[in-house]
Amino acid sequence: MNKNKRRFWDLSLQRKAQVRLTETVAVLFIFFILVMFGMIFYYHYYQVSLQDKQAELFASRAMDTTLTTLFLPELMCSKGEAEPESNCIDLMKLRHLNPTFQDHLVDYYFEMFSYAKITVNQTYPPPSKEWVIYEKVPDEIEFYDPTYFVVALKDDLTGSYGFGYLEVGVYS
Repeated sequence: MNKNKRRFWDLSLQRKAQVRLTETVAVLFIFFILVMFGMIFYYHYYQVSLQDKQAELFASRAMDTTLTTLFLPELMCSKGEAEPESNCIDLMKLRHLNPTFQDHLVDYYFEMFSYAKITVNQTYPPPSKEWVIYEKVPDEIEFYDPTYFVVALKDDLTGSYGFGYLEVGVYS
């Protein structure tokens, strides 16, 4: 009888051990499933965060390029040593600017503007005119974001002012 009890005891222990082992495997399986879901969630969160950061940097670059263009001495209205007029572009300088930009496009202006298109559009007085100041297009265009800024256009030949807008488009 002692042998039967012992045999029953051994079988009972084996069953308990198998149940415990199955429980441990189930808990580990659930744990790894939860870890996997956490990793997937973090990966998607990181992707969205990265896209938001890229969009923010792109907008910042577009604004920097616009401000750099507005304060270019090559374009600003000035009278000798006097303070330059704000938000004003000198048409005489603008008409003769394109050769200067083309001569130094590769080194100096590319460092300032990178891949961008900068145009000045005259809306008043008629007829409308457009001057492309700078244009450097990348091989592959992912995104193009133009920024518009209203400016006064001073014509020293006639002594009059006109209105227009500065379009600064940044490529990505």
